[in-house]
Amino acid sequence: MTNREASIEDWEILESFFKIIYRENHPLHNKDFWQWQYGDPAYGRSFISLNEKGEVVGHVGANFGGGLAWIINVYLNEECRGKGILGKLYELARNYYPLAATAANEAGLGLYKNMRWIRYYDLVRYIKINPTIEHKDFANICSPINVKIQSLIKKDTHYFNQPSIIGIILNDGSRAVSQEEVGGLRITDINNLEQLEDHAWELGYKWIDYISSWNDLKSKDLEKNGWVLDYKSIIPWRLNPVEKDKFCDITFLSEKPLDNNFVVHRSYSDHGRIGSLKLENL
Repeated sequence: MTNREASIEDWEILESFFKIIYRENHPLHNKDFWQWQYGDPAYGRSFISLNEKGEVVGHVGANFGGGLAWIINVYLNEECRGKGILGKLYELARNYYPLAATAANEAGLGLYKNMRWIRYYDLVRYIKINPTIEHKDFANICSPINVKIQSLIKKDTHYFNQPSIIGIILNDGSRAVSQEEVGGLRITDINNLEQLEDHAWELGYKWIDYISSWNDLKSKDLEKNGWVLDYKSIIPWRLNPVEKDKFCDITFLSEKPLDNNFVVHRSYSDHGRIGSLKLENL
């Protein structure tokens, strides 16, 4: 068994592995997405385990942000489990930065519990619906819109270069990802909250959201301005495709203690991924 970093030269065997373990239309079925996620060592790396046939049987991804290696896309074939392989792949990631993760399923939580990681308060996602909309039912709010944002589009950060997303900078300098196919604007960085909201509604967005860690003090301003936690809203977590009433608890963990002032940005880990890639892009 060989454990090592992957490169774009491994794409053929990586693609075969990802198509077995992930649902149809998953971002990692796309070579450009893999290159964006793992191709630049400043932002992430992919670690693989190969069997005697040269086939990928295990994978650990790491997204670099905030001085941490955020563990994502972990999978090990069943016949390879219990042999310490994942530990070796995690060690390769640890050579870059201390480890952290966000997890949304019981399997992930079980893994990190066994590894004695530290679990923090779940990430929080705040929602605000355009107050000028009269009928705030699910079908109307989560529906396509046509917004004129061409002059606002930017590709000046790694996150905004993620394939199949549209990153924009609003008038106040706040940053967001436009998801107009479901009527929403996904905020990544807040500068002036009131101006952000005014511009979003002026452009025609039906709702806006913001996800961060519980200790992000911006949440105080959000609550004062009428933003609510997502489960109190009608905007689901699953938006591509849209699944009504589907929400998600995103757990935040780290291998070693973090500073109390550490705040989880949307670009860390893969909780900030905006939907699947469009089918025509695969």
